[in-house]
Amino acid sequence: MFRRLSSSLPKDPEFPADLEKLGLFINEKDQIRQIKNPDLEFHYFISKNDRVLEVHREAMDTCARRELEPRFKALGLNITRLPLNTPQSEPHVPILTSPNIATANRLIIYFGESMQDLGVLAYRILGQESIASGSALDFVHDIQSGKDGANTAIVIANLGQLIWYRRGQRALTLKSWNSLPRKTGVSPPMKIDPVKNHIPGNHDGKEHVESVFEAVAKLAKADVKINVIGLSEGAEYAVQYLDRNWERWEKKVQAIAVGLGFIWRVSDEAENEKFLNFWGRRARAYLIHPSPVSTPLYGREELGCNCLSAGEAKHVECIMPRAYKSMLGFFQMVEDVPGYYEAEIFVPEEGEGVEVEEWEGGRRGESPAAA
Repeated sequence: MFRRLSSSLPKDPEFPADLEKLGLFINEKDQIRQIKNPDLEFHYFISKNDRVLEVHREAMDTCARRELEPRFKALGLNITRLPLNTPQSEPHVPILTSPNIATANRLIIYFGESMQDLGVLAYRILGQESIASGSALDFVHDIQSGKDGANTAIVIANLGQLIWYRRGQRALTLKSWNSLPRKTGVSPPMKIDPVKNHIPGNHDGKEHVESVFEAVAKLAKADVKINVIGLSEGAEYAVQYLDRNWERWEKKVQAIAVGLGFIWRVSDEAENEKFLNFWGRRARAYLIHPSPVSTPLYGREELGCNCLSAGEAKHVECIMPRAYKSMLGFFQMVEDVPGYYEAEIFVPEEGEGVEVEEWEGGRRGESPAAA
């Protein structure tokens, strides 16, 4: 039997987490571009070797995360460690919270995808359009500069970074974990120890959502009004949590907006009738669709709430950058109109257009096909 020594195997690729050394820079439009070709974006396919692509991409993403840290601080966002009061060197998940969380009358919580780093909405948009639009920077800025922004707190959850990297003393996504240095270029990734790499109360996305709500209960005002945004599995876990704990949160939660790439029969999973009633009246689902943002879509029969186009035709991660302004507008409408609720808007499956009428209590929609 023969075997090759590790010294004879290809070395694990290395790339510096430095934009300039990667041949990149940030231009005046807040875009990451190539130094030699300023009109071109980050070039992913530099090799046919998957490991090279993986490590190279992680180096660029690390640069993006480092660029975001001081810019979040400039907006006043703080790192809050979960479980609360955990020392920085101990296993924890970082989330972003605004400094007014203890005094604000309103609170917006965002639960994103399990593949994203903290504060990143879509690396695709961050790399193609701008750092601010692909991250939570524009989202947070629009909340803070909007109506009653000074009295609105923000919490950005972190469903992605749930693996504790002991050597680096930080939480990582699975993608970042798999990009860590290996013995050789063909070695497998390090195994994830279910105990040593586990973060208490945040073993998975479901636990993290519960952990965030528990933190909010301790950090925010007792009578705070909460608006919830969930994307993909973040939406699913948040809805499941609220369904199980609705008696505790029904006086606090004002409205829910979710971004989905699929039709999800909420009524098949939810068991709390009071929550389902709220869901039908105070929730909106933004779905993958090429129509302009907020165009009413077919789907209420399955989802149980009004369905609108996210203005994004392909990628779920791009829903938030495309649709968050509409979501914030929905939250503001709920805040401004006493007793607001969403009238049921039914759209025929073969079409999207409906006639929407404004009235004192909210919005009323009727399908042309049903008229």
